[in-house]
Amino acid sequence: MSDGRDIFVEAIVETANRHGFRGVRTTNFYREWPETICVLNLQKSSWGPQFYINAAVWFKRLGPERRPKEYNCHIRWRVNSQMGDAQSKAFTQALDLEYALPDDKRQSLVRDGVDTYGFCLLARCDSELTALQVADECEPHVLVALAARSQEKAD
Repeated sequence: MSDGRDIFVEAIVETANRHGFRGVRTTNFYREWPETICVLNLQKSSWGPQFYINAAVWFKRLGPERRPKEYNCHIRWRVNSQMGDAQSKAFTQALDLEYALPDDKRQSLVRDGVDTYGFCLLARCDSELTALQVADECEPHVLVALAARSQEKAD
């Protein structure tokens, strides 16, 4: 991969496997539960050598997707949005290839961030109810589709 994403993929794959996620096309990692599909996505910026890591949850009952795109999911957040200010800044710098950082330090920051604020939170989203609870805990930095919230009120 010529755009530099391989350094991030390597860090993410190691953590993904520990949490039961499987990679698809090196930028999306999925774990399927009876009610939900959890997604972690590596996104390249259109404007430069920066990357973002997104986490998302798809409610199976609201659509028959097998491999939903992160941006179509019912619950979504950027991994660094859940971090404290200093950790978020370091994580964002690690995902910016213009920021000078040794590769091992870059991978360590990415690995630790996706473990705690990506895969660990997603691993808790094994049902619609727990996914909505995670979203509530992580407010206001989580987007929740109205379809997911309206169904919660109906139940």
